[in-house]
Amino acid sequence: MKNRHYILASALMTIFSSGALAEETTLEEVQVKTSQDKPGLNLTKRNSTGSRLGLTAQETPASVESLDTETIKKRGDFSIRDAITRTTGLTDVSTPGRGNAFSSRGFTDNSSVGQAEDGIRLMTIGGTLTYPSDIWGYESVEVLRGPASVLYGDATAGGIINSIRKQPKREASAEALVGIGTRGEYRIGIGGTGAVGEIGAFRLDASTTGGNGFIDRGEHDSKKIMTALQLTPTDHLKIGFTLDHSDESPTANFGSPLRNGKLVSAFRKTNLNIEDTVMDFRDTRFKAKVEWDISSTLSLRNVSYWFKTDRDWVTAERYRLLNPASNIVTRDNFYDITHDARQSGNRLELVSSAELFGHSNRWNMGWEISRTDLDYYISGTSPTDTLPVNAGFTGFFPSSLNASRTYSSKANQNAFFAENAWDATDKLKLLIGLRKEFIDISVDPTNAANFSRDYAALTWRLGAVFQATEHASVYAQTSRGTDPVRHLISMNLANRLFSLTKARQTEIGWKYLLPEAKGEMTLAAFHIVKDDIITRNQDNPLNPAQGGSQSSRGIEFSTTVLPTKAWRLDFNATLLNARFDELKEGDTAISRAGNTPENVPEKVANAWVYYTQPTWEAGVGARYVGKRYVNNANSNSLDAYTVFDASAAWHVNPRMTLRANLRNITDKLYGIRATYTDQAIVGTPRQLELTAEFRY
Repeated sequence: MKNRHYILASALMTIFSSGALAEETTLEEVQVKTSQDKPGLNLTKRNSTGSRLGLTAQETPASVESLDTETIKKRGDFSIRDAITRTTGLTDVSTPGRGNAFSSRGFTDNSSVGQAEDGIRLMTIGGTLTYPSDIWGYESVEVLRGPASVLYGDATAGGIINSIRKQPKREASAEALVGIGTRGEYRIGIGGTGAVGEIGAFRLDASTTGGNGFIDRGEHDSKKIMTALQLTPTDHLKIGFTLDHSDESPTANFGSPLRNGKLVSAFRKTNLNIEDTVMDFRDTRFKAKVEWDISSTLSLRNVSYWFKTDRDWVTAERYRLLNPASNIVTRDNFYDITHDARQSGNRLELVSSAELFGHSNRWNMGWEISRTDLDYYISGTSPTDTLPVNAGFTGFFPSSLNASRTYSSKANQNAFFAENAWDATDKLKLLIGLRKEFIDISVDPTNAANFSRDYAALTWRLGAVFQATEHASVYAQTSRGTDPVRHLISMNLANRLFSLTKARQTEIGWKYLLPEAKGEMTLAAFHIVKDDIITRNQDNPLNPAQGGSQSSRGIEFSTTVLPTKAWRLDFNATLLNARFDELKEGDTAISRAGNTPENVPEKVANAWVYYTQPTWEAGVGARYVGKRYVNNANSNSLDAYTVFDASAAWHVNPRMTLRANLRNITDKLYGIRATYTDQAIVGTPRQLELTAEFRY
């Protein structure tokens, strides 16, 4: 850890633990919340991801889950990625090239599982999304499983993940965190909120993390600052602004070569990337939001936003043991890549809560526009070289492969959307939503003629929720969504010929609140079919064509149980049957029908047990991910794995908590995802981290 981090950490500990501010400020005692204060599924909490109508998760005819940061903290998770992979059915398929990416309900990556912040999405470029990456500054993370196009547009057939920011408040409060861990890991976070003048409130959150990583030359660091200002000129008008910036340099770990299809423990910490590798992600975001209550039943909301992202990679990404008996690696896929993207947009909507035929009714309708500009740079044809796995020195990036501009592209999107939830009876709620989207893509390649493509997509959702008893509700829904065959803003010349793929889902479910606030349970069964995926034409197999199909059906169960005041159990499990119904690959159009898509586990489960006392708490958890195939041919697979974690905390006083987090207790060697048929990203070995948390 650098000296400035030691100095800042020491200052924070001195200020927050000594009570030095108490002479100027009288503080109310802060009670340390136990796990019983917030049942983990949050079924009775308003969920902004499954609907924009202010419905709770129990009122929404869909699989929605809200994970609050208190629960995330108890599990020792600090990244969005770690937190999400403990939710029902979602697994990590991230790579350094994709940033954060997930698998849900049989569909993978950022082309099918979307990500948003406060309901606003950043367009995916070349499969990559890099922000947000850590949980600091966020209040919760919400997940909507299944097609989400009716609310968020394309590329959401598997679902969407929505990170909810902490909001400014006029009541002053502050929090901080400092931590150190094995392999030089460190993290520092500060945050606070308070009043500005007579009508305003601010919030500021900043953090820095870093370390040496578990692989050779695995150094990484991340810095971000999040600011927010909220003005309330009248009781009926609220105006808010946010401005954020992050700079992240993650470990450029593209994986380990497989030997005879299996991970090799001796390669676990070996870094086969080049010595002068570069991986930098810089994101800047601005957002302005207005909320105006026109009357007691009618409101207007408008949000305008501007994003800029700059990403740079200089890497060698593929490592193969062409002769399994040797330790000589053939290396290729040398890339120098730059993304320079700007996105701006506006979403205007009316929201009503007036009654319809004497029954409660809520609706919203509006128009959303966005414009994205991208300049894309990539190096030329990649060379091939060889080196021993234990070479030590891995060479430099070829000087002849400097990136040059490949193309510039523009995407203009316009969408009309509407949603309605009507209480047909005291027990039956009916919900309908639709979205009509118009997308215009234009591409200016450096060495080819310009081309463009227009899309028009209609997506919708119909659902019903029946409150069977005071504690139990059942629901059913059917929905339609769309995914691109490739990411729209980074479309190539061949993909301009293809339409959006079409996804359709049918889902039924049950949600239950245990009596006396003893917990919550959900059960869902679903069937999703995605048509018009890219396949091969039987008559001309050298050319790709649309017409393929894949599907998934499964059951998801999740629960939080509070049997006594001291104990809490969280558990979720997913059983899935994911398959290609029609897919042909290769120059001879080999059929993959009946096979499982690559990197899709068909069994996933998470469990966590907590024990809480007034001054201390402890918990142990397990994450199980089933077998995943490394290719659509299903010729090889990554083994299933179970990873155990533990966390313990001592509440020194109402202002200070000391916590120890132990990850991968058994030091399990496991593969997170296959990057190629003969290479896989390896999970982090055993890791200990100690943190101190402060609050005022």
